[in-house]
Amino acid sequence: MQNTQDLPPVPKDLVEKTNALYSYLMHSGAPLNMQLQAVYHYLDEFQPYIAQFVSCSKGCSHCCRIDIQITTLEAEYIQVYTGIPIQLKATLSSITTGHRDACPFLLKDNACGIYSVRPLMCRIYHAFGEPENCKHGRRQVHYGQSPNFGNDIFANLVRWTHHVVINGGGALLDIRDFFRR
Repeated sequence: MQNTQDLPPVPKDLVEKTNALYSYLMHSGAPLNMQLQAVYHYLDEFQPYIAQFVSCSKGCSHCCRIDIQITTLEAEYIQVYTGIPIQLKATLSSITTGHRDACPFLLKDNACGIYSVRPLMCRIYHAFGEPENCKHGRRQVHYGQSPNFGNDIFANLVRWTHHVVINGGGALLDIRDFFRR
């Protein structure tokens, strides 16, 4: 079974794009939704690199039944781009954990109903090894979870979203606290 130490270095072109993204986030002054869109676009470009090593694929959906923390900014982004209204079912200071029910956007065919605007955590969380090992109660090596989120790039993007939340008066809650099934 692979672990995160077995991954080769991030390719130079992705590192250069990372640096450009960091510069954009720090200096552009663009609206936050545009900055978030830039982060998502970058992660879409990063996906082919990480896909070489992970077992995740369309329809797997085991990770769609774990806690999925998202920021207020991400919830608003989902709402704007899908038209699906936020139905807050928790206070902004009371994150819920221990979820076993599916993400409210998981479709019957186990595909993501908001794939193009899925949150940061859904973009960076991956599994190595056999997909069957992702089932509840089985052991699987994951990539993209806290505390280091798999690599410094992912960790810095998570820190950026948390910085936005802290300075913008938003919250970090489970996706099920923002949206209902």
